[in-house]
Order: sequence, then C-alpha cells, then structure tokens
Amino acid sequence: MTQAKKSFCGNAFLKAALPSYLFPLLSSAIPAYFLDKPDLLKASYTTIAMPSLFATVICFILLWQFQERQIFIINRIVMALVLGITMVLLALGVIYIFKWETGIWNILISSFLGAAIVAMMKPLTKTTIA
Repeated sequence: MTQAKKSFCGNAFLKAALPSYLFPLLSSAIPAYFLDKPDLLKASYTTIAMPSLFATVICFILLWQFQERQIFIINRIVMALVLGITMVLLALGVIYIFKWETGIWNILISSFLGAAIVAMMKPLTKTTIA
C-alpha cells in the first residue's frame, strides 16, 4: 500500500474524525460545566462540535478523492484556506435553510477549523508512475 493510500484509510479517517469532535466538545464543555453555563454546555455538543465533525468528514472525503484522481494537488495552506472557506459557505447555506441564526458564529468558526485542520493534516502528493 502506498503512502498516499495509507493516509486515507479507515484508521486515518478515525484519527481525523474523533479529535475533530472531541476537542471542540471538551474545550467548550469543561469551562461551561465549571462556570455553570447550561447554554454553552448545550452548544458544546450541538453548534460547536458537530459542525467541526461534519466539515472534517466532508473534507476528508474530498481530499481522498483529490488524491485518488490527482486533481487540485496544491499547497496544503492554500488547500486549508480553500476548504475552510468552502465549508463556511456550505455552513451558511445550512444555517439559512434550517434557520439556525442563533448559533451562527459557533457553526461558522467550527466548520472552518474542522476543514482547515484536516487539510493541514492530510497533504496531497503527486504520484508518479514508475
């Protein structure tokens, strides 16, 4: 199995998806618990952690397809920005459709971070035919 294929296997997917949900959840739920802020505690697992997870899953699949098809092989920082902005635009569409304006900033920031982090962790490489 080539290195490019290893970076998009099931184990790599779990290594990207689990932290993308757990880290935002814990970083907002723990202070919410100690500060006795039930609204922040609820937002921790809904409008903070979930958008990050969804963005990570979508971007992981996109990056895997880009690698397989050898398209959009660009610098990882540029890819992080492109995917981050794409996920923010997708999140804006979801916010508009479902009328979730109350959590707009949580959703947008979490979506951007989830996309940018997975793009930085999974750089695309050109494969050469030997």
